[in-house]
Amino acid sequence: MSEKVGIRKEVERKFRLFLMANELRQTPERFAILDAIYSIQGYFTIEFLQDIMQERRFPVSSSTLYRTTQLLVQANLLIQHPFNATAVFERIEDKKPKSYQICNNCHKITRIASQEVAEGIMAYHPRFFSINHSVAYVYGTCPSCQKEMNKKIKKLEKEKERQKERKKEREKERQKERQKERQKEREKEKQKEKQNKKRYEKRSS
Repeated sequence: MSEKVGIRKEVERKFRLFLMANELRQTPERFAILDAIYSIQGYFTIEFLQDIMQERRFPVSSSTLYRTTQLLVQANLLIQHPFNATAVFERIEDKKPKSYQICNNCHKITRIASQEVAEGIMAYHPRFFSINHSVAYVYGTCPSCQKEMNKKIKKLEKEKERQKERKKEREKERQKERQKERQKEREKEKQKEKQNKKRYEKRSS
């Protein structure tokens, strides 16, 4: 028996025990969905799983798929990730911890292949609590979004510089206008002084 077949047999056994323990029906649809899930590498959505079932000529409704995936989550055979508004699932094959980094901007998901992170998670041993599986999520900004954000910041900084330059130019123009106005005022004052002087001289003569 191959390792994959052995894993599927064990998963099927666990699901049967879960259904029996919860007095739920062991329908062909549920086990067909389970088999389809364990043929998928990585994470998947209900829509993707529905396409797989269509390819296998075993069409089922999206509500049946959703109910079955929720049962598999309860049975600790499936993880439901909080990646986005759409439900995203991934099968559980062993107790090895899984870790992901998620970009807050573009929502890109990347698996973290770090032994250090895995060892850190595995080092946690809570009292009076049995761990079935461990998943860690790291939220931040991916390199592509960082690059895009840096471009926007540089663009904004350049625009601010241009605005400062325009403000300086406007201030220079205003200063020139004020100087012209003051010059005109001085010219008027001089004209008045001349006129007053002439009047005085006429009176004196």
